[in-house]
Amino acid sequence: MKAIDLIVVGIDFSDYSPEILKYASSVAELHSAEIVAVNVINKRQIESLEEAFSDERPHTFSLQKFLSDETGKRTRDLDDLLKQWVSKKVSARAIIRPGIPFEEILKVVDEEDADLLVINSRGRSTFRDYIYGTTAEKIFRHTPVTLLSLNLSIVQ
Repeated sequence: MKAIDLIVVGIDFSDYSPEILKYASSVAELHSAEIVAVNVINKRQIESLEEAFSDERPHTFSLQKFLSDETGKRTRDLDDLLKQWVSKKVSARAIIRPGIPFEEILKVVDEEDADLLVINSRGRSTFRDYIYGTTAEKIFRHTPVTLLSLNLSIVQ
């Protein structure tokens, strides 16, 4: 059995994200593994903003500024989650990327040479996701590493 040295964790900032990180932290601590938490600024959100601003107020939207601001905000938020929910014994870092969520998460798995991918099977989904397939479903079909998919209820 291959050792687990690096765990990629997909984080969508849903209410389930802290539980996913706690679970991944337990696995990482057990195996002395590192955690790389990944969040993706969805390409659909970016395209929607570009379209809305081009119709309503042309030349007022800067994609570069939006991505810079959003990346900074999400990095701070993800760093806060890591500090709060990942054991101090576990090395953890954040990666924020724009793009199609399942594609970007799988790119990080490949680039970081991950041994395990942890995701939540629930999260932010819409009717459109139901029709075309969720991020989790696409990851199930394409991941090159062992996948731990958690179906968590919100802990009250």
